[in-house]
Amino acid sequence: MTTARALVRNWRDIDSYVSHESAVIWAILTQRREEGDDPCACMEHMSGFARHFLQGHKNSDHHWHDNAEQFYYILSGGGEVLIGDERVAVGEGAVTYFPPGVPHQFFAEDEEEGVEHLIITRPVAHKDSAPRVTNWRDATPTAGDYGAAVNWALLEPLDAAEPATDQPCLLGFQQLARQALVRGKATEVRTCAEERVYYVIEGRGVLMAGHDVQRIGEGDTIYVPAGLVHQLANDDCDGWLSYLVVS
Repeated sequence: MTTARALVRNWRDIDSYVSHESAVIWAILTQRREEGDDPCACMEHMSGFARHFLQGHKNSDHHWHDNAEQFYYILSGGGEVLIGDERVAVGEGAVTYFPPGVPHQFFAEDEEEGVEHLIITRPVAHKDSAPRVTNWRDATPTAGDYGAAVNWALLEPLDAAEPATDQPCLLGFQQLARQALVRGKATEVRTCAEERVYYVIEGRGVLMAGHDVQRIGEGDTIYVPAGLVHQLANDDCDGWLSYLVVS
């Protein structure tokens, strides 16, 4: 019997490729397959967790996903995102959510520096939701529910019993949040019923998962399988340890 373990992977250690016309892509995690021994093909419910770079004066292709929901998180730079028939300006810290069947496209044609963003995808069977655009700076921070972490709820399920955002929208995903820890603080020790992925935006710290302890830092993606006891801590970083939480 194989013991479940967390996986830590930095996007800089991954070979890139070009797709969607002109986007440079680092496929960090993919969905588990019946055949093959790639440890990064590990996700049970999400089908893709990738980092994209679209250089200035370029656009991505126009497309949609019939049976999947997807969101972008803007790490740096900006541009405009076409959502259906509307172009919306986005910048660092923005989140754009696309339900199944909604056409979308990224435009950086008027930008000099380009845009870096995460793209996270999950297959779903139904389509009864609406697009959403938000920014973590527009969310109200909360504390006390995740150990010592400050939490900004960004996206939550369409059927959330007590919504923390003004427009619940997720169909299969359970949450997207940004969290942060100051030096000497940690999350609660947690065990999740579903897999969870963290992406470190800034700072450094430590991940304790099962019997393993690993250093983590900016650019790391952390995959935690369902049922694995784990905790994140900022043990020696004077600034924030800030990260995204996706489940």
